[in-house]
Amino acid sequence: MSSKKVDLSELSKLYAELGGELKPFEKFSGKIDVGYKVVYEKRITEVDVAFFGLVSGDLNPLHFDEELASRTKFGGRVVHGALTTSLVSAALARLPGIPVALEVYFKYTSPVRIGDVVRVEGVVTEKERENRFKVSVKCLVGERVVAEGYAKVLIW
Repeated sequence: MSSKKVDLSELSKLYAELGGELKPFEKFSGKIDVGYKVVYEKRITEVDVAFFGLVSGDLNPLHFDEELASRTKFGGRVVHGALTTSLVSAALARLPGIPVALEVYFKYTSPVRIGDVVRVEGVVTEKERENRFKVSVKCLVGERVVAEGYAKVLIW
């Protein structure tokens, strides 16, 4: 592909036809400083798990084989942890300016199932320099924390 801008319209149509939940891309407004909050939420669908497995190469049967997964401590299929925390990237991308993740850390605390709505809640906890911030994040399903950690971002 040599185009200067990627047209996602055809892929978006296919994704929606396969059951994916499309979320409009909307930027947050305001000045980023300590206390600034970000929120993003998305339902994880079967197609999300399938596409993530194909793109990442993580085809672990725990994500794709219900019979095998039912014999594990999880009692059934679970969503990739990295898919869950990729929603943090979606939240950060909505920050004012052009955000770039410099460092991320996550601890996974509870499994996510296909069909769960994952809500990312983040708050800027440190201003390291003029355009560098630390954002503490939680991924939740309902009130249950499924992952938590932080991201350090550069804002252009």
